[in-house]
Amino acid sequence: MLHVYVLPRPGVDDELLSLARACVPLMAEHPIDPQLPGTGDGAGWLHLTVEMLADAPATDYDGPALQRLVDALETELASIAPFTTEAGPPIANIAGAVLDVWPETDAEMLREATRTAIRKARGEDALQHQGGRQHISLGYADGTSSSDRLNSRLRNEITPRRAPLHVDRVHLLAVTWTEDTVSGGWRMSWEPVAEIPLGGSPR
Repeated sequence: MLHVYVLPRPGVDDELLSLARACVPLMAEHPIDPQLPGTGDGAGWLHLTVEMLADAPATDYDGPALQRLVDALETELASIAPFTTEAGPPIANIAGAVLDVWPETDAEMLREATRTAIRKARGEDALQHQGGRQHISLGYADGTSSSDRLNSRLRNEITPRRAPLHVDRVHLLAVTWTEDTVSGGWRMSWEPVAEIPLGGSPR
């Protein structure tokens, strides 16, 4: 499916990547598939979901349909200035482990502008995602474990507990979820479709 994500970037969001990387060893004793490798300089699959397009698989979008979507996103996001927010602290929940985004005012404005663009390009049926509190997933759970134990370790051993996230663009991606036959969980991957700047700045 097509998704609109904010992607943390090495060299820009290094504090955030360091925070996420510090959490990886603590998740190792739990059935959580981390979205970021424990070593290295990459950002793995870390992402902030802005919105998902749920009306059709990405393969059903032809060239003109994709262009209409990109044009609508560029138009709407030209009114959203680049901003910096924060992610953290790390919290274990039923889905795995996450970093909540706060302050969330700018991120919510970005999400609403993105939804407006999707409505204009694809109609209301493309918006079936319920949203909820914006967050960056550190890893997705594929089994049962004690969130109390993990939360205790995250609280006691992770410092600092928050880090800045710099947002000056979003990425339109074709996201695929593939079942992991060994763990019984799901692995995500994506292919880039377009990069849309905020504030009408050049790509």
